[in-house]
Amino acid sequence: MSLADRKNYMEQCTRCSQCKFVPMPKSKDFSSICPSIDYGHFHAYCGGGKVVTAYGYLHEKIEASPGMIDSVYACTMCGACDTACKTHFGDNVEPFDTLLELRARMAKDGKVPPALKGIVENLTSEGAPGGKRADRSKWTEGLEITDAREHSVDVLLHVGSNNAYDAAQWDHLRLMTRLFGAAGVDFGILYDSESDSGGIAYELGYREVAASLAGELKSQLTKCKASVLLAADAESYSAFKDIYPRLGVSLDTVRILHTTEYIDELITSGKLSLALENDIKVALHDSCRLGRRSETFEPWEGSWIRVLNTMAVPDSPRPVRFGNHGNYETPRRLLSRIQGLE
Repeated sequence: MSLADRKNYMEQCTRCSQCKFVPMPKSKDFSSICPSIDYGHFHAYCGGGKVVTAYGYLHEKIEASPGMIDSVYACTMCGACDTACKTHFGDNVEPFDTLLELRARMAKDGKVPPALKGIVENLTSEGAPGGKRADRSKWTEGLEITDAREHSVDVLLHVGSNNAYDAAQWDHLRLMTRLFGAAGVDFGILYDSESDSGGIAYELGYREVAASLAGELKSQLTKCKASVLLAADAESYSAFKDIYPRLGVSLDTVRILHTTEYIDELITSGKLSLALENDIKVALHDSCRLGRRSETFEPWEGSWIRVLNTMAVPDSPRPVRFGNHGNYETPRRLLSRIQGLE
Protein backbone atom coordinates (compact mmCIF):
# COMPACT_ATOMS: atom_id res chain seq x y z
CA MET A 1 0.00 0.00 0.00
CA SER A 2 1.09 3.59 -0.58
CA LEU A 3 -0.05 7.03 0.52
CA ALA A 4 -2.04 7.34 -2.71
CA ASP A 5 -3.86 4.10 -1.81
CA ARG A 6 -5.08 5.79 1.37
CA LYS A 7 -6.85 8.60 -0.53
CA ASN A 8 -10.36 7.14 -0.18
CA TYR A 9 -9.87 6.61 3.53
CA MET A 10 -8.63 10.15 4.03
CA GLU A 11 -11.60 11.62 2.17
CA GLN A 12 -14.02 9.92 4.56
CA CYS A 13 -12.67 11.65 7.66
CA THR A 14 -15.43 13.97 8.97
CA ARG A 15 -13.04 16.02 11.17
CA CYS A 16 -15.14 15.06 14.21
CA SER A 17 -12.10 14.99 16.56
CA GLN A 18 -13.23 11.77 18.26
CA CYS A 19 -9.69 10.48 17.67
CA LYS A 20 -8.58 12.79 20.49
CA PHE A 21 -10.77 11.29 23.17
CA VAL A 22 -11.58 8.10 25.01
CA PRO A 23 -14.90 6.81 23.62
CA MET A 24 -17.74 8.05 25.85
CA PRO A 25 -15.48 9.71 28.45
CA LYS A 26 -16.85 10.08 31.96
CA SER A 27 -14.46 12.82 33.03
CA LYS A 28 -12.73 15.69 31.25
CA ASP A 29 -9.61 15.06 33.31
CA PHE A 30 -9.31 11.56 31.86
CA SER A 31 -10.85 12.13 28.44
CA SER A 32 -7.69 12.50 26.34
CA ILE A 33 -6.50 9.44 24.45
CA CYS A 34 -3.75 10.96 22.30
CA PRO A 35 -0.26 11.62 23.75
CA SER A 36 0.68 13.52 20.60
CA ILE A 37 -1.95 16.23 20.91
CA ASP A 38 -1.31 16.46 24.66
CA TYR A 39 2.21 17.40 23.58
CA GLY A 40 1.44 19.64 20.61
CA HIS A 41 -1.88 21.23 21.70
CA PHE A 42 -2.91 21.70 18.07
CA HIS A 43 -5.21 19.74 15.76
CA ALA A 44 -2.37 18.75 13.42
CA TYR A 45 -0.92 16.56 16.19
CA CYS A 46 -3.98 14.30 16.53
CA GLY A 47 -4.90 11.37 14.29
CA GLY A 48 -7.44 13.35 12.28
CA GLY A 49 -5.02 16.23 11.92
CA LYS A 50 -2.40 13.90 10.47
CA VAL A 51 -5.02 12.59 8.02
CA VAL A 52 -5.51 16.17 6.81
CA THR A 53 -1.74 16.61 6.65
CA ALA A 54 -1.36 13.40 4.66
CA TYR A 55 -4.03 14.49 2.18
CA GLY A 56 -2.35 17.83 1.65
CA TYR A 57 1.09 16.25 1.29
CA LEU A 58 -0.22 13.65 -1.17
CA HIS A 59 -1.66 16.37 -3.41
CA GLU A 60 1.39 18.63 -2.98
CA LYS A 61 -0.68 21.36 -1.34
CA ILE A 62 1.67 21.64 1.62
CA GLU A 63 5.41 21.30 2.15
CA ALA A 64 7.23 19.37 4.84
CA SER A 65 8.04 22.31 7.08
CA PRO A 66 9.81 21.76 10.43
CA GLY A 67 6.47 22.17 12.21
CA MET A 68 4.78 19.66 9.94
CA ILE A 69 7.58 17.12 10.41
CA ASP A 70 7.38 17.57 14.18
CA SER A 71 3.63 16.96 14.22
CA VAL A 72 3.95 13.77 12.15
CA TYR A 73 6.82 12.30 14.17
CA ALA A 74 5.57 13.39 17.59
CA CYS A 75 3.16 10.45 17.47
CA THR A 76 4.05 7.47 19.67
CA MET A 77 2.19 5.12 17.26
CA CYS A 78 0.13 3.76 20.16
CA GLY A 79 -2.91 3.27 17.90
CA ALA A 80 -5.37 4.80 20.37
CA CYS A 81 -6.72 7.28 17.81
CA ASP A 82 -7.40 4.40 15.45
CA THR A 83 -9.51 2.42 17.92
CA ALA A 84 -11.39 5.56 19.01
CA CYS A 85 -12.13 6.43 15.38
CA LYS A 86 -13.31 2.89 14.60
CA THR A 87 -15.67 2.98 17.56
CA HIS A 88 -17.60 5.65 15.67
CA PHE A 89 -16.80 5.03 12.00
CA GLY A 90 -15.66 1.43 11.69
CA ASP A 91 -13.07 0.92 8.96
CA ASN A 92 -13.89 4.08 7.02
CA VAL A 93 -10.90 6.21 8.01
CA GLU A 94 -8.22 4.18 9.84
CA PRO A 95 -5.91 7.09 10.76
CA PHE A 96 -3.12 4.80 12.00
CA ASP A 97 -2.65 3.12 8.62
CA THR A 98 -2.64 6.50 6.89
CA LEU A 99 0.05 7.74 9.27
CA LEU A 100 2.20 4.70 8.49
CA GLU A 101 2.00 5.51 4.77
CA LEU A 102 2.61 9.22 5.37
CA ARG A 103 5.79 8.44 7.30
CA ALA A 104 6.95 6.03 4.61
CA ARG A 105 6.49 8.74 1.98
CA MET A 106 8.24 11.37 4.09
CA ALA A 107 11.14 9.03 4.89
CA LYS A 108 11.51 8.35 1.18
CA ASP A 109 11.57 12.11 0.58
CA GLY A 110 14.14 12.59 3.35
CA LYS A 111 11.74 14.64 5.46
CA VAL A 112 12.36 13.23 8.93
CA PRO A 113 13.74 14.69 12.18
CA PRO A 114 17.57 14.62 12.10
CA ALA A 115 17.76 12.63 15.34
CA LEU A 116 15.84 9.74 13.78
CA LYS A 117 18.37 9.35 11.00
CA GLY A 118 20.94 8.29 13.58
CA ILE A 119 18.55 5.63 14.90
CA VAL A 120 18.07 4.20 11.41
CA GLU A 121 21.80 4.24 10.71
CA ASN A 122 22.41 2.30 13.94
CA LEU A 123 19.67 -0.18 13.03
CA THR A 124 21.44 -0.79 9.74
CA SER A 125 24.96 -1.08 11.15
CA GLU A 126 24.39 -2.57 14.62
CA GLY A 127 20.93 -4.14 14.39
CA ALA A 128 19.50 -1.92 17.13
CA PRO A 129 18.15 1.64 17.55
CA GLY A 130 21.02 2.33 19.94
CA GLY A 131 24.01 0.43 21.30
CA LYS A 132 26.63 -1.84 19.78
CA ARG A 133 25.97 -5.37 18.57
CA ALA A 134 28.88 -6.64 20.68
CA ASP A 135 27.04 -5.49 23.82
CA ARG A 136 23.68 -7.05 22.98
CA SER A 137 24.14 -10.19 25.07
CA LYS A 138 25.99 -8.70 28.06
CA TRP A 139 23.01 -9.63 30.21
CA THR A 140 23.86 -13.34 29.76
CA GLU A 141 27.18 -13.17 31.60
CA GLY A 142 27.37 -16.08 34.03
CA LEU A 143 24.43 -17.90 32.42
CA GLU A 144 24.44 -21.03 30.30
CA ILE A 145 21.81 -20.58 27.58
CA THR A 146 21.68 -22.65 24.42
CA ASP A 147 23.16 -20.85 21.43
CA ALA A 148 20.43 -21.01 18.80
CA ARG A 149 22.96 -20.05 16.14
CA GLU A 150 24.60 -23.45 16.57
CA HIS A 151 21.83 -25.71 17.90
CA SER A 152 18.20 -26.50 17.13
CA VAL A 153 15.74 -25.40 19.82
CA ASP A 154 12.00 -25.71 20.36
CA VAL A 155 11.67 -22.11 21.56
CA LEU A 156 13.62 -19.11 20.29
CA LEU A 157 13.63 -16.31 22.85
CA HIS A 158 13.83 -12.92 21.13
CA VAL A 159 15.09 -10.58 23.84
CA GLY A 160 14.45 -7.33 21.98
CA SER A 161 16.50 -4.16 21.84
CA ASN A 162 14.71 -2.46 24.75
CA ASN A 163 15.65 -5.27 27.13
CA ALA A 164 19.10 -6.08 25.77
CA TYR A 165 20.56 -2.60 26.23
CA ASP A 166 18.76 -1.57 29.41
CA ALA A 167 20.62 -2.93 32.44
CA ALA A 168 17.54 -2.26 34.58
CA GLN A 169 15.79 -5.08 32.67
CA TRP A 170 18.55 -7.69 32.98
CA ASP A 171 17.38 -9.15 36.29
CA HIS A 172 13.98 -9.76 34.71
CA LEU A 173 15.56 -11.51 31.75
CA ARG A 174 17.68 -13.70 34.00
CA LEU A 175 14.63 -14.61 36.07
CA MET A 176 12.78 -15.67 32.91
CA THR A 177 15.60 -17.94 31.84
CA ARG A 178 15.64 -19.56 35.28
CA LEU A 179 11.88 -20.15 35.06
CA PHE A 180 12.24 -21.73 31.61
CA GLY A 181 15.06 -23.92 32.90
CA ALA A 182 12.96 -25.04 35.86
CA ALA A 183 10.13 -25.95 33.50
CA GLY A 184 12.45 -27.96 31.26
CA VAL A 185 11.93 -25.74 28.24
CA ASP A 186 14.22 -26.36 25.28
CA PHE A 187 14.99 -22.74 24.46
CA GLY A 188 17.84 -20.68 23.11
CA ILE A 189 18.84 -17.18 22.10
CA LEU A 190 20.81 -15.70 19.22
CA TYR A 191 23.26 -13.80 21.44
CA ASP A 192 24.94 -10.96 19.50
CA SER A 193 23.42 -12.21 16.24
CA GLU A 194 19.97 -11.14 17.38
CA SER A 195 18.80 -7.94 15.71
CA ASP A 196 15.91 -5.62 16.35
CA SER A 197 12.53 -6.92 15.19
CA GLY A 198 12.31 -4.08 12.68
CA GLY A 199 9.11 -2.67 14.13
CA ILE A 200 10.56 0.73 14.92
CA ALA A 201 12.10 1.02 11.45
CA TYR A 202 8.71 0.33 9.89
CA GLU A 203 6.95 2.83 12.14
CA LEU A 204 9.51 5.51 11.29
CA GLY A 205 8.86 4.92 7.59
CA TYR A 206 11.97 2.95 6.63
CA ARG A 207 10.38 -0.06 4.98
CA GLU A 208 13.51 -1.51 3.40
CA VAL A 209 15.35 -1.53 6.73
CA ALA A 210 12.37 -3.18 8.41
CA ALA A 211 12.08 -5.81 5.67
CA SER A 212 15.80 -6.61 5.93
CA LEU A 213 15.59 -7.13 9.70
CA ALA A 214 12.43 -9.25 9.37
CA GLY A 215 14.04 -11.38 6.68
CA GLU A 216 17.12 -11.88 8.83
CA LEU A 217 15.03 -13.16 11.75
CA LYS A 218 13.03 -15.48 9.51
CA SER A 219 16.25 -17.06 8.24
CA GLN A 220 17.49 -17.53 11.80
CA LEU A 221 14.19 -19.15 12.79
CA THR A 222 14.45 -21.56 9.87
CA LYS A 223 18.00 -22.48 10.79
CA CYS A 224 17.33 -23.20 14.46
CA LYS A 225 14.04 -25.02 13.65
CA ALA A 226 12.14 -23.33 16.49
CA SER A 227 8.40 -23.94 16.63
CA VAL A 228 7.80 -21.02 19.02
CA LEU A 229 9.04 -17.44 18.68
CA LEU A 230 8.95 -15.94 22.15
CA ALA A 231 9.01 -12.15 22.42
CA ALA A 232 10.38 -10.75 25.67
CA ASP A 233 9.30 -7.17 24.89
CA ALA A 234 6.03 -5.70 23.66
CA GLU A 235 7.57 -3.87 20.70
CA SER A 236 8.88 -7.09 19.15
CA TYR A 237 5.64 -8.92 19.90
CA SER A 238 3.67 -6.20 18.11
CA ALA A 239 6.07 -6.24 15.18
CA PHE A 240 5.77 -9.99 14.69
CA LYS A 241 1.97 -9.87 14.67
CA ASP A 242 1.20 -6.47 13.15
CA ILE A 243 4.18 -5.35 11.09
CA TYR A 244 5.46 -8.59 9.53
CA PRO A 245 2.14 -9.30 7.75
CA ARG A 246 2.27 -5.76 6.33
CA LEU A 247 5.74 -6.53 4.99
CA GLY A 248 4.54 -9.80 3.50
CA VAL A 249 6.87 -11.74 5.81
CA SER A 250 5.25 -14.99 6.93
CA LEU A 251 6.69 -16.97 9.82
CA ASP A 252 4.74 -19.98 8.56
CA THR A 253 3.71 -22.38 11.34
CA VAL A 254 5.84 -20.78 14.06
CA ARG A 255 3.74 -19.78 17.09
CA ILE A 256 4.26 -16.16 18.16
CA LEU A 257 3.92 -15.66 21.90
CA HIS A 258 4.78 -13.03 24.46
CA THR A 259 6.60 -14.23 27.57
CA THR A 260 3.49 -13.58 29.70
CA GLU A 261 1.50 -15.95 27.49
CA TYR A 262 4.16 -18.64 27.56
CA ILE A 263 4.69 -18.52 31.32
CA ASP A 264 0.92 -18.70 31.80
CA GLU A 265 0.83 -21.80 29.57
CA LEU A 266 3.63 -23.42 31.56
CA ILE A 267 1.78 -22.84 34.83
CA THR A 268 -1.57 -24.03 33.44
CA SER A 269 0.00 -27.21 32.07
CA GLY A 270 1.69 -27.97 35.39
CA LYS A 271 5.21 -27.65 34.01
CA LEU A 272 5.91 -24.64 36.22
CA SER A 273 4.77 -24.04 39.78
CA LEU A 274 5.12 -20.67 41.45
CA ALA A 275 4.27 -19.97 45.08
CA LEU A 276 4.05 -16.19 45.11
CA GLU A 277 2.85 -13.90 47.87
CA ASN A 278 2.83 -10.11 48.09
CA ASP A 279 0.53 -7.75 49.95
CA ILE A 280 1.16 -4.60 47.90
CA LYS A 281 -1.34 -2.77 45.71
CA VAL A 282 -0.59 -2.60 42.00
CA ALA A 283 -2.04 -0.80 38.99
CA LEU A 284 -1.69 -2.65 35.68
CA HIS A 285 -0.83 -0.59 32.64
CA ASP A 286 -1.90 -2.20 29.38
CA SER A 287 1.03 -1.53 27.08
CA CYS A 288 -0.18 -0.24 23.71
CA ARG A 289 1.91 -2.73 21.76
CA LEU A 290 1.09 -5.62 24.05
CA GLY A 291 -2.60 -4.72 23.88
CA ARG A 292 -4.29 -3.08 20.91
CA ARG A 293 -1.20 -3.14 18.70
CA SER A 294 -0.74 -6.91 19.05
CA GLU A 295 -3.79 -7.86 17.00
CA THR A 296 -2.71 -9.79 13.92
CA PHE A 297 -2.85 -7.66 10.78
CA GLU A 298 -4.87 -9.16 7.93
CA PRO A 299 -4.24 -7.68 4.46
CA TRP A 300 -7.32 -6.75 2.46
CA GLU A 301 -7.38 -7.93 -1.17
CA GLY A 302 -10.43 -5.97 -2.35
CA SER A 303 -10.79 -2.72 -4.27
CA TRP A 304 -12.79 0.49 -4.17
CA ILE A 305 -15.81 1.33 -6.30
CA ARG A 306 -17.81 4.55 -6.55
CA VAL A 307 -21.54 4.51 -5.87
CA LEU A 308 -23.52 6.81 -8.16
CA ASN A 309 -20.23 8.44 -9.06
CA THR A 310 -19.98 9.95 -5.59
CA MET A 311 -18.65 8.21 -2.48
CA ALA A 312 -16.06 5.46 -2.77
CA VAL A 313 -16.90 2.21 -0.98
CA PRO A 314 -15.07 -1.14 -0.71
CA ASP A 315 -16.32 -3.90 -2.98
CA SER A 316 -15.91 -6.54 -0.26
CA PRO A 317 -15.79 -6.62 3.55
CA ARG A 318 -12.52 -5.60 5.14
CA PRO A 319 -11.08 -7.00 8.36
CA VAL A 320 -11.46 -4.37 11.08
CA ARG A 321 -9.21 -4.38 14.11
CA PHE A 322 -10.74 -2.60 17.08
CA GLY A 323 -7.91 -3.49 19.44
CA ASN A 324 -10.07 -6.01 21.30
CA HIS A 325 -7.97 -9.08 20.61
CA GLY A 326 -4.61 -8.03 21.99
CA ASN A 327 -2.83 -9.65 24.92
CA TYR A 328 -4.92 -8.27 27.78
CA GLU A 329 -6.05 -11.22 29.90
CA THR A 330 -2.79 -13.11 30.32
CA PRO A 331 -0.98 -10.44 32.42
CA ARG A 332 -4.11 -10.21 34.59
CA ARG A 333 -4.18 -13.97 35.11
CA LEU A 334 -0.53 -13.97 36.13
CA LEU A 335 -1.16 -11.19 38.65
CA SER A 336 -4.19 -13.04 40.01
CA ARG A 337 -1.92 -15.98 40.87
CA ILE A 338 -0.03 -13.85 43.42
CA GLN A 339 -1.56 -14.38 46.83
CA GLY A 340 -2.36 -11.19 48.76
CA LEU A 341 -1.92 -8.89 45.78
CA GLU A 342 -4.52 -6.17 45.50
